[in-house]
Amino acid sequence: MTRAVRGFTLIEVMIAITIMGVLALICWRALDSVTNSDQRLRQADAETMTALRVLQQFQRDIEMRADDALMNGAVRPADQPQRLLPPSLVSERRPDGSFSLEITRSVGSDGLHWQRVRWWRQGDTLWRASGTATDQYPLPAAGLSKGIAVARGVQRFEVRAWQPGTGWAVLPSEGEVMPATGLELRLGLRDGRGPLNYRRVLEL
Repeated sequence: MTRAVRGFTLIEVMIAITIMGVLALICWRALDSVTNSDQRLRQADAETMTALRVLQQFQRDIEMRADDALMNGAVRPADQPQRLLPPSLVSERRPDGSFSLEITRSVGSDGLHWQRVRWWRQGDTLWRASGTATDQYPLPAAGLSKGIAVARGVQRFEVRAWQPGTGWAVLPSEGEVMPATGLELRLGLRDGRGPLNYRRVLEL
């Protein structure tokens, strides 16, 4: 006697398909979440590397700045006494509130050539421009049209000076001041996660 082979009913097939669809959706959502997390981590890493490059270049420019004796002699006329920043640093605040800092720094290992370097923010981009290196005064100005964009998505670029007995002073400073002994760079970037703030303190 032959036994009849019983197959799946339509309802059972539909239930199986529904379960498979739910499982596929869960797996897709999990994979999408992992992909998005990986993209966010890569973007965060790129933003961090950009900030570190900016901080390191700025620190190097400050460390290579001209000493006061040279700035008051061969490279630049004598400055007024009791200036907050050393003569090799000149800060400026534009009418729109943006800040810029010009640094006179040495170039090369011989220490005989100098150039003017300017940092400034325009919109949400941080720029750095450098003038031609020379050993004669006056030094060529930093060509702003030839500036290099060192960071984008910049929300903040501020430098403060540490004035002994007073504390941090916003640049440029006016009135009676004591020579600064340190600088503080504040850099604010913005990405999909929100604002990212960085800070570096340098000795003068």
